[in-house]
Amino acid sequence: MIELIKRKGSHLANPVPVKGMSDMEFDCSFACDGVNELVGTDSVPLFPCDLVDFWRISRAAKLFEDKTYGQWGLEILDPESALIATANLQIKRFKDYLLGDLVLGRFIGDSDLLVIRCDPSSSDFGHLLVAAPMDPRKEWYRVAESLSAFLDLYIKAGGDKAWVSS
Repeated sequence: MIELIKRKGSHLANPVPVKGMSDMEFDCSFACDGVNELVGTDSVPLFPCDLVDFWRISRAAKLFEDKTYGQWGLEILDPESALIATANLQIKRFKDYLLGDLVLGRFIGDSDLLVIRCDPSSSDFGHLLVAAPMDPRKEWYRVAESLSAFLDLYIKAGGDKAWVSS
């Protein structure tokens, strides 16, 4: 999947035209270096295999980043930033946070977070959710059962939040 994104890059999708505005220019970029070793913490004990694979190839990425207005796309965080963002989620949204949540990404232009479940004892280990800033956990979008499935969905939707309309 990453190789496809790298090869096709901004040609994966055509920006949705917005009346009265020039077309957005999308870009997909990856950190050049990967992560050699990943160690869990007490709150995030293990990482799903496809997340480990992703981070070994690229420690961070920006997918479908709007280079024209800066209001669109997804930033997939490096492991250190993911742990910091997770600690912030745990403090700021303690009622919604569950042990094993890991903030994997931030959507550019809004405050939605991409959360991956990292509790290996849970039936939803590896599943991804999108947390809107004002929505309680029960209203978070359940977007995919794995990072690979999420990336496939996100690419096929051309960087659009397909789960919002479904």
